[in-house]
Amino acid sequence: MKILKYIAELLFPWKCVFCDRVLENTDICDDCKKNLPYTKGDSIYQKFPFVDKCVSPLYYKDKVKDSIHRYKFYGYSAYFVRFGAIMADCVENNLDCGSIHMISWIPLSKKRLHKRGYNQSELIGRDIAKRVGLPCGAVLKKTKDNKAQSTMRDFKQRSKNVVGAYSLADGIDVSGKCILLVDDVVTTGSTLIEAARVLKRAGAATVYCATLARHED
Repeated sequence: MKILKYIAELLFPWKCVFCDRVLENTDICDDCKKNLPYTKGDSIYQKFPFVDKCVSPLYYKDKVKDSIHRYKFYGYSAYFVRFGAIMADCVENNLDCGSIHMISWIPLSKKRLHKRGYNQSELIGRDIAKRVGLPCGAVLKKTKDNKAQSTMRDFKQRSKNVVGAYSLADGIDVSGKCILLVDDVVTTGSTLIEAARVLKRAGAATVYCATLARHED
């Protein structure tokens, strides 16, 4: 067994999820842990229509941006463990976890899910839920295979693109509940706004959001 472990470590060594440096028994190097572009103070929080509070531990730039691209578009799905750890810490320190009934995520269309092989936001959301000890499950489903938001920068274009993109998942009742929605990145907030709008119209009392990274103002 030790030989197999040694071979596995040679073929698949530990690497920092942000700078790709080869490491031993960890997925983040000391330099990145200390010097990532962390949000601080009020910059952790954002407020959007229908969203009561949105928190993000990192800015979407430099190594963080490159890492999320690898995770989202190049099959580095194992990154969710480190991302989940960073976000769980942010959620516990900046949201009232005791009021949250369910952690969920922004859903993908069946077509995009099949192509990617995983929902990057779901993996992170499930990991956060496990770390903070809260229930987790799908509360929304994708009802429209709209264009990727990353192809648009204008707020009006993004907002129009996601109108009608989500609906309440089958058999889900969010009446009077507090839902925490997880996504990887928030830019204009249009995706979170539309998802939260659906939940609020279905009776949700509070919608929090948490993303790994946010754009700088």
